[in-house]
Amino acid sequence: MKKALKKYNPNISSTIVSEPEVVYRITPKNSKTETLVKDFTYKDFKKILNKGAFTLAEWADMLFMSERTLHRYAKDDGGFNGLQIERILLLETLIDTGNEMFGREGFKIWLQSRPFSLGGEVAKSKLTTYQGIQEIIDTLGRIQHGISA
Repeated sequence: MKKALKKYNPNISSTIVSEPEVVYRITPKNSKTETLVKDFTYKDFKKILNKGAFTLAEWADMLFMSERTLHRYAKDDGGFNGLQIERILLLETLIDTGNEMFGREGFKIWLQSRPFSLGGEVAKSKLTTYQGIQEIIDTLGRIQHGISA
């Protein structure tokens, strides 16, 4: 038995969306000039810098900027861009974990070591990439939990 075919009706417009548009907006609570994302300035960075572990030159290498730029940020209390902020906060996690485990000076010494889990590379040499930083954080986590690293 053959099914009856529906005939095409050119009067029906099925290509037009007839749903209302929804606009999502985030409005600041207090004023129109309030920003949604807090500026991350050199003062904020200085708090992390004072936790130890790295010199200003090492920070410059890890953030892919010159030491002179960091000095200029210090002078003007300049702000960092999004990728630099992300890297700084990831390194802060690393510093906090390392300082908690080994103490400030012990962590500096450990960064010069060659853990087996890092393939015999100096731990500090891995800090120029996101994956390398995360790998060191993971290694510290394994050490904390007693897993051979």
